[in-house]
Amino acid sequence: MQAPETPTVLSILVLEDLMMAVYLPLVAVLLVGGGPQKILVSVGIASATVLVVLFIATRYGHSFSSLVAHQSDEVVLLSIFGTVLLVAGIAQHLQVSAAIGAFLVGIAVSGPISEQSHRLLTPLRDLFAATFFFFFGLEVDPRTLPPVLLAAAALALITTASKILTGYWATRTQTSDRRARLRAGLTLVPRGEFSVVIAGLGAAIEPRIGSLSAAYVLLMAIAGPFLAKTIR
Repeated sequence: MQAPETPTVLSILVLEDLMMAVYLPLVAVLLVGGGPQKILVSVGIASATVLVVLFIATRYGHSFSSLVAHQSDEVVLLSIFGTVLLVAGIAQHLQVSAAIGAFLVGIAVSGPISEQSHRLLTPLRDLFAATFFFFFGLEVDPRTLPPVLLAAAALALITTASKILTGYWATRTQTSDRRARLRAGLTLVPRGEFSVVIAGLGAAIEPRIGSLSAAYVLLMAIAGPFLAKTIR
């Protein structure tokens, strides 16, 4: 966290997540054969929802944090968990990813309550993250992975190069250390849950996308941390 490139890396990751609020509805409409008008409406609703929630989070986030702050861990846990479910449900109803809604609630929480929430929710985060990828694994037949390894490796090489260039270019104003800038790009290499979500949308039409995504995410998850640790 003390590295000079870390704030830029975190900013890029946050912006990627926010862009998913527009990208996921767009993909969903395209998959069902929606026309330009339906695409504009879907993306417009998603963008407006994100902007409204972001405005509330940045303008009234401190007030919300003060409202749910309490000495009782149970009160804080239920308040945060209930808010996350409510906002995520509304986001999903408006054709915005529920994950984006929950993410925006996290942005709104600030101050001491954020540290308390982090402590309380870490076990749930680990449990749900493991369950999420376990469920995705259930849908992938290991026998379908070898035929797509070559395509997954090609995608991995292309996106690794683009990630390295992105991190290297984005950190040019934070540090002149080329190793730090290269480390920023390598830190961006791993791909995760949104790749799986996107693949899940496409798998309904083309089942091989699920296998390709599983192989791709696996390759990137292994290569990313390994490459980043080589640059000290």
